[in-house]
Amino acid sequence: MTKLAALIALPALFALAACGTSTNEGSDDADDFAARINGGQPNAEATVAPTVAQPLEGAAPGAYAPGTATDPASATCGANLMGPYIGKPADDPARAQIMAVAVGAREVRFISPGGAYIRPDPTSPRLNLMIDNLGIIRDARCG
Repeated sequence: MTKLAALIALPALFALAACGTSTNEGSDDADDFAARINGGQPNAEATVAPTVAQPLEGAAPGAYAPGTATDPASATCGANLMGPYIGKPADDPARAQIMAVAVGAREVRFISPGGAYIRPDPTSPRLNLMIDNLGIIRDARCG
């Protein structure tokens, strides 16, 4: 081997030798990783399951979100009555039923993707029904 070839090969050998070394202490399992990033102490709170509150009276089933059908205050526009229509097609018969059920709504809007941003407002008497790109009703909210 010539001196030139040895000078070229030497840095490559050092680089390859460094690839096999590890600076981590311990294993790569989740508990060891959590202990390393939390200053050596596992986070006990992260292992406790969250508690979910019982739904309030008058709210539609589902996770609470202000101004939506799961908000009891959304009764001002009738969004809390739209639970049976969530997940159903927004065809003409469904729209007619919704108009009959939406008591108290000053106005009912069927909003498709790409429309204007709708800000939930449980105090507004306008009912907004969010429809996905397949024509399915996905949410009801006041605003």
